Amino acid sequence: MNKPFQLADTSTKAAFTTAEYLRMGESGAFDDMKIELVDGELERMNRPLNDHSRRQTLVIIRLAMIVGEALVRGDVGVDVSDNTVLGCDAALLRHPVEGQRLLVPDDLALIVEVAQTSLARDKGLKRVRYAAAAIPEYWVVDGDRAVVHVYREPVDGDYALITTVRFGEPLAVPGTGATITVS
Repeated sequence: MNKPFQLADTSTKAAFTTAEYLRMGESGAFDDMKIELVDGELERMNRPLNDHSRRQTLVIIRLAMIVGEALVRGDVGVDVSDNTVLGCDAALLRHPVEGQRLLVPDDLALIVEVAQTSLARDKGLKRVRYAAAAIPEYWVVDGDRAVVHVYREPVDGDYALITTVRFGEPLAVPGTGATITVS
């Protein structure tokens, strides 16, 4: 007796490593796209809108005024594991970083995300990934609520100290005695 014909299972997803992700980017595969690699899967991100861009620029400028432009980056990729690369809106470095490469956790004193449309992702997935990678401090600029969610002291895959700072109130810049404000 003949068995019914069955198609092979073709739903298997391809998982990528950080190295493969970088090679794809170098080849132009992601030109004109914002792509993050999360647990080996490619995720397309929306382009920032006007308010997001304005707040991102202000944070970068204000941080650079305190620590100098050599220690501040904007729109940079962070290699948090062998299969996860996240893009951040702003970063404060522990030391100058040279060359064409992703940042790694040891480079970073602070990561900032501006959450106009990505609040759940920034306070969820990105928070726990940055904490697991031992990024010392993480800010989520929440434009809808006019606050900055501040996460400090990574412990066991999350942050132990969580505070909220209203726009216009001082935010302590890690590693300095200075503060900035966000609006």
